[in-house]
Amino acid sequence: MPLKKLAEEMAAVAPGHAFGVPGSGQSLELIDALTLGGMAFHSVHHEGAAAIMAGTVGRLHGRAGVAISIKGPGLANLAGGMVACALEGLPLLAVSEAYPPDAPAAKAHKRLDQGALTAAAAKGRRRLATDGPGYAALAGWSEAEVPAPVLLELAGVADHAEPVPAADDLSEVGEARKLVAAAERPLVIAGTLAIRQGLSPLLNRLQIPVFTSAAAKGVVHEGLPHAAGVYTGVGLELTPEADLPDRADLIVGIGLRAGEVLSAASFGAPSINIDPVDAPGHEGFGFQAVARSGEAILELLTQKAWGVEETARVTGDIRRHLLRSGSFLPAHAFDAVARAFPDGVRMVIDTGYFCTIGEHAWRAPKAAWCLSSGSGRYMGIGLPQAVAAALYDGGVPTVLVVGDGGIAPFFAEARLAVRQTAPLVVLQMSDGGYGSVRTRAIQDGLSQAPMLEPAADWRGAFEGIGYRAEEAFDADGLSAVLQGWRASAGPLFVAARHDADAYQEMVKGIR
Repeated sequence: MPLKKLAEEMAAVAPGHAFGVPGSGQSLELIDALTLGGMAFHSVHHEGAAAIMAGTVGRLHGRAGVAISIKGPGLANLAGGMVACALEGLPLLAVSEAYPPDAPAAKAHKRLDQGALTAAAAKGRRRLATDGPGYAALAGWSEAEVPAPVLLELAGVADHAEPVPAADDLSEVGEARKLVAAAERPLVIAGTLAIRQGLSPLLNRLQIPVFTSAAAKGVVHEGLPHAAGVYTGVGLELTPEADLPDRADLIVGIGLRAGEVLSAASFGAPSINIDPVDAPGHEGFGFQAVARSGEAILELLTQKAWGVEETARVTGDIRRHLLRSGSFLPAHAFDAVARAFPDGVRMVIDTGYFCTIGEHAWRAPKAAWCLSSGSGRYMGIGLPQAVAAALYDGGVPTVLVVGDGGIAPFFAEARLAVRQTAPLVVLQMSDGGYGSVRTRAIQDGLSQAPMLEPAADWRGAFEGIGYRAEEAFDADGLSAVLQGWRASAGPLFVAARHDADAYQEMVKGIR
């Protein structure tokens, strides 16, 4: 497929935004053709951020996002973001310049074994060829279970292309259906498969407890009484997952995979999983049966009813516990955001102790309004995710919650939100260091110095690139700052200051 035809197809059916760092070869020609076709190309500062941004847009849109890089070191940078997308199941078409396979060894400038470099992150790679595959085929490969990046190399135009793998046929496993039919107290744990299969309407009308993985948070509206919150496999006594599964007589997973929980272990009750693929880690849960297609099983679940009042009680209990502290902590900050934006926001949560709190304190109304590194726990992923989400869908404000560690890796990409006047709030939850890592140092009597940044203050940095920059020391102050912000004025940065010792205590009984 010639470059121009590829660009035309991308502009017609891809998400509408591409990200990358252009080179002077075929990548630049592709970018030129994309922009002429009406597709927005965003030049970023690091290719890893480009991959994360494109994968995020792919998650929100449903078709694989597009990230573009040069060969060699450009792809090496891109590979880190590809790994993040692979861990999170984000659909991505990574496009990189490359040497043709018959290029002599003497042509070594920027030369790497690009297949070996990306093997752990990509489903595979193909070359641009006269007879395809085009964007639709490559995107379909990326989007198929389990979603992950696909690499397209620009190395001239080959005469013939290797086809992409076909999707597997689905088949029902009858034993799973029998177990659901016999259950009186089934409980659901939904993974990100439920997002990709569009199961929110069904999950929202169930009358049984429904958990989600952290990565699928919001796939059931968390304002509903049967929404049980996040299941991690390691929740302690204060969490709903320490209570409700013990009351169930059957656990029904929807794409429940080991990569989406912190610990995969057998349940006290019989369990089944709905999953079209034999994903690694299924065996960790000890499922009695796996159904490749779940339509009949899900219909049976709509006929069950139990546990709604219990679910509402335990989820209410943990939120009240988190807000009980006299110190200003992340739970109070999440509450302030909810009060400041009564019509809702898209919440993007980076990795840290505030993420653990956000899993329980923040009520996500739908999956498209909640993004995180729920599977990979990739610190720093949040900023490129938030910028990409705000660019893709400016109809709702985006709030990024990020800690002292995750704010730095992709800081330069925050400038893109200023250039595009994106409706973005960056809310830094600051305890002066790396709180979750510091816990281990405290417990084992190790040095805390590498985890502390007592003088770090990012207000000046964000102000210097065009953000309005503020700080807050309590929930009312934070709420006032947020209420005084207008999205049309451009992005806002707020540093929420938390007591370091209280920050350490807030996760006790939870994680």
